[in-house]
Amino acid sequence: MLVRFNTLSTFVKINLILLMLLLPLFALNYYSNETSNQVVRNEILRSSETYLSLLTNQIDTTVNQMSTFALGMGRDSAVRSYLNYEDFQQPYDKLVVVSNILEKLNLNSSSMPWRNQITVYKPLTKEALSTSGNVTYDASFLREHLSTEWQLLPEDSRYTHPYFIRHLVEPSYIPQRALSSYQLITEITFPIYDLVKMLDLFKHKGNVHDPFLFKPGDKPITNATSNRDFIHELVEKVADKMQQTSGNETVVIQDKKYIVIYQLSSALNWYLIDYVPLDEALAPIKRSSQIFVGSVMTLVILGLTVSYFIYRNVQIPILKLVTSARAIARGDFSTHISYDTKNEFYYLIQQFNTMAIKIKELIETTYESRIRLQEATLKQLQSQIDPHFLYNSLNFIKYSAKQHNEEAVISMTLHLGAYYRSATRLGKAMTTLGEEMNLVKSYLEIHKLRMHQMNYELVFPEVLNNVELPRLLLQPVVENAIIHGISNLSQDGFVRIIAERQDGFIRLVVEDNGAGLGQEEQEQLLSRIMQTRDDHNMCGLWNVAQRLLLQFGEEAGIFMEPSSYGGLKIILYWPIREPEEGTS
Repeated sequence: MLVRFNTLSTFVKINLILLMLLLPLFALNYYSNETSNQVVRNEILRSSETYLSLLTNQIDTTVNQMSTFALGMGRDSAVRSYLNYEDFQQPYDKLVVVSNILEKLNLNSSSMPWRNQITVYKPLTKEALSTSGNVTYDASFLREHLSTEWQLLPEDSRYTHPYFIRHLVEPSYIPQRALSSYQLITEITFPIYDLVKMLDLFKHKGNVHDPFLFKPGDKPITNATSNRDFIHELVEKVADKMQQTSGNETVVIQDKKYIVIYQLSSALNWYLIDYVPLDEALAPIKRSSQIFVGSVMTLVILGLTVSYFIYRNVQIPILKLVTSARAIARGDFSTHISYDTKNEFYYLIQQFNTMAIKIKELIETTYESRIRLQEATLKQLQSQIDPHFLYNSLNFIKYSAKQHNEEAVISMTLHLGAYYRSATRLGKAMTTLGEEMNLVKSYLEIHKLRMHQMNYELVFPEVLNNVELPRLLLQPVVENAIIHGISNLSQDGFVRIIAERQDGFIRLVVEDNGAGLGQEEQEQLLSRIMQTRDDHNMCGLWNVAQRLLLQFGEEAGIFMEPSSYGGLKIILYWPIREPEEGTS
């Protein structure tokens, strides 16, 4: 990673450093916001749970007070007298009992904090005593709504608002039991009006709170200013999640988050629910975060502006210098930098342009001298090859003439003439592979006339016929194969020459069935051929190696290995050069 960072440009490094400095700030801001949000959320939950607990206790206390009074009425002596007041002989005694019961009912009813109505039913005589005075014994109503649990009923003749109702019976309540089997039924009711007032008061105490009462299957009881449509949607989302006596849920309604807190009223068996808009509660933290992000973004913009200034006045001229330096390294000495900004780099770039012009002039001069030297060297190397072979050929003609072997003299003369006709064209340094193969064939035929026990094979695809190579490049290798390889054999000698194209290279392979060389001898010979600058005692192969390097560069060379025929295999190779555009 550090190595890759070091290879980046200065401009990129500066921007990366700025980014790495900003990342901890963003991470710290994120952590701070998350912590603050969690603290605020916990505080909202704590506050809401405290308010709900207080309100729930108030509701339960009031409702339990009414239930306790209703339960006590069944044990009151006046009520007991009421159960048996038919035994009284005088109407006045009956009136006294009824008056005592109504007085106690009204006294206890008025002591309650909420408006209520208490009614005592006597099923045997189908009589009813009520604090309101307008309740009569209604058997169908009692059969339908008789229950020892609080239940919510819609408005009727008793109340103009929905109201809660509960019954306490003596003896114990049994569902589906006939009304006549009960001695006494005490009914207590209260309208939801006082509950709504309590919810209103609770809402005004905490302006973010909006409490309501809810029981699955019943219509929610809300405060006077609640948004009932919203509460209906909220109830649909949380109704299935309220499985405990208290808890909280986070819901999304109309793309806004809300914390919903609920607590069960043990007296009414209704949930008291409050919700707080989370986005509004967290708005100050969000605004602080936005201010921070805005400030950081302003710093980033300023940093990018400074970075662009550095890029324009430092990085661009550096890039121009680097690009031009690489162009010179590739050999493009005509490169020139255009830069008009008057700063410190202007002088440096002008000096670079001057240096590039002088280098170009120097390279052109040196290159011309090298070309002339190379041409002279090639001609000198070719001239070294020519005398090597001529004397033995002339001696063969001499001996053949003495033996009156006219056919051998004619064949030798024709092949020798063809050979020297090609070999002595010193004015042209390059030839084609086809011409070089014809020359080698003439050379081999001359040796075959001299050595009757020699055979050869040429493998040469026509597609390589026009490949260019230095003149007389292959002949010294073939000469070494004959002289040092097969000339002293007692058996028939064999030379095989292959021209091929392989992996982007031209390969000329010369192998024989001679004595060959050991691995160590091959390595030593190859090292002397490719590294020495002196042609002493190795005229043929050294000339070939030097001409390959001069013509095709460092990718060309000589390689040797044992031949499958038992002798030595020598491989000449050089890269294929594609014709440049505009040439044929």
